[in-house]
Amino acid sequence: MKTIISVLMVCNLAAIAANVKANPDVTSREYKLMLKANSFSYTNEALNVLELLDNIETTVESAISRNVTGTAKLSKVRDIKFYDVEKTCVLKHIGYSFRERMTGGNSEVTLKFRSADRYISNFENLSAISNQAESKLEADIGISSTSTFNVVYGHSTKVPNSRTINKMDDINEQFPGFQQNYAFSNSLDLNLVGNLTIREHVYKGVVIDLGKFDAEISVTLWYNAVPSGNQMPVVAEVSFKYEDNSADYTKKVVNRAKQSFEAIQGLTNWIDPNSKTKTKFIYDYNSSFCQ
Repeated sequence: MKTIISVLMVCNLAAIAANVKANPDVTSREYKLMLKANSFSYTNEALNVLELLDNIETTVESAISRNVTGTAKLSKVRDIKFYDVEKTCVLKHIGYSFRERMTGGNSEVTLKFRSADRYISNFENLSAISNQAESKLEADIGISSTSTFNVVYGHSTKVPNSRTINKMDDINEQFPGFQQNYAFSNSLDLNLVGNLTIREHVYKGVVIDLGKFDAEISVTLWYNAVPSGNQMPVVAEVSFKYEDNSADYTKKVVNRAKQSFEAIQGLTNWIDPNSKTKTKFIYDYNSSFCQ
């Protein structure tokens, strides 16, 4: 009897321990600034991006006395779609977004939850059935009307996708933790937010030497459908990020990152402090979608 009781106690303690969340590691930190979209055009976008990055290089190197190196190249061309329930926008309402990226005919979906509280964000169950699922807790750092350093924590999981997205079961069946928590009906229609398919161009190849970590700079341009001629993007963003699975960041790294972020904000010819973020642009594009 004592043996049985001891085994039960061990099992109970193990169960309790499994439910205890440790201090959540923020494995990625990304600093984002919206740009003046009319500073770019499809015909000249590579030259526009190089000019921007030349300005960033000069400004950041002066601010942190470290090198900014590399050459920007167009690294990603893909189509972006967001899905939600038309009229109610239940995903947005509970702090979620559901995004599909298409690259060369291959689909990948990402379920993401955002909160200003990293514990709340981390507690969301974003487990997926795919053995290729990738999850992370990321600090998204931007600016707001009242702050030059505004942090939101994004907890996300991305998986390869072979489904045609049109019903809530396209989320529920791939993310069982989400289904368990929210129990939305599988038959609930999912609609393309704003009826928008965005063509995304991402330039990479330039890094900031922060010390222990390098931060990779990305310039992201969103076009409404496939661009041509002198068409301007509808949204433009510059960001840089560094990652560590152990979240073992040093004081020098985070301070240099903040100084770099503040320095880039000073590029007033490029930065648009009043521009909408990418996700907000999607949801605001058609004002009747969520009503």
